[in-house]
Amino acid sequence: MPNRNNRGSAAGGGNCCDRQFDRAISADITRIYDSCADRDCLENLEVVFPADDAPLIESACSVKATNADILTAYVDVDEVSYNRGCYAVEATYYFTVDVDVYQPGSGTPDSMQGVCTFTKRSMLYGASGQVNTFSSADTATLPSSVTEPVAKVQAMSPMLLGCEIVNNQFPSCVQIPEAVNEAMGGDLAQNVGEKKIVATLGLFSIMQLNRAAQVTLPSYEFAVPEKECNAGSDSPCDVFRSFDFPLEEFFPLSSGTCNTCGCDTPMDYEGECPNAPQGNRQR
Repeated sequence: MPNRNNRGSAAGGGNCCDRQFDRAISADITRIYDSCADRDCLENLEVVFPADDAPLIESACSVKATNADILTAYVDVDEVSYNRGCYAVEATYYFTVDVDVYQPGSGTPDSMQGVCTFTKRSMLYGASGQVNTFSSADTATLPSSVTEPVAKVQAMSPMLLGCEIVNNQFPSCVQIPEAVNEAMGGDLAQNVGEKKIVATLGLFSIMQLNRAAQVTLPSYEFAVPEKECNAGSDSPCDVFRSFDFPLEEFFPLSSGTCNTCGCDTPMDYEGECPNAPQGNRQR
């Protein structure tokens, strides 16, 4: 198939068919001004359950956490008054935690799901902007202009590191927004009994501050698709024959070991090194 994107430009001389760069264009992008990555060990987070689960926790003899995930996160940005261009980014995570609660003399657990929360605050540089921006995409009667940078948080599903039942010695102060409560069934309750469940989670996260910026970029023509749409074959055998032979499943390599093809590089089906020049292949 001919390369429809390789149209090029004759500016500056040379064969126009051999040139891909056309011209510089202006683009409105979101620039990352500052970012940070962190791993947090969140110890003894109180897990809040529906009120109907409180009697099961009170009489339980042991508990085992089975799964944890991020339900949602609320992100706020506040300007630091004594340091121009710096902002405090605060992210409040709400995790769902699935647990199996065991009663004395019973080998069948009761499965429950609760919510725990954690707030992380970081200081990032986001530059200063005093320009009021309005857009035709604004649907409000009076569009609001935002000069603060936009904070973005990325986080992996947390790792379950521990879970236990403890005495509820102090009143709970966990803040549960109404939207989170509704997502969990609308019946989350705190300070119901004399026991509570706490979990320890491991969290990998990235925080960044973004701000709209105008930049100049090289243009390489429009991205015209080169691949033809293909519905594929109706024959399952044809689909199966298109798969590569899974050599690594039959001949796994240990981590850190080397063969004649190099570290952690398996030979192909014919016993040769993949991607090697024809004259340099080894057996």
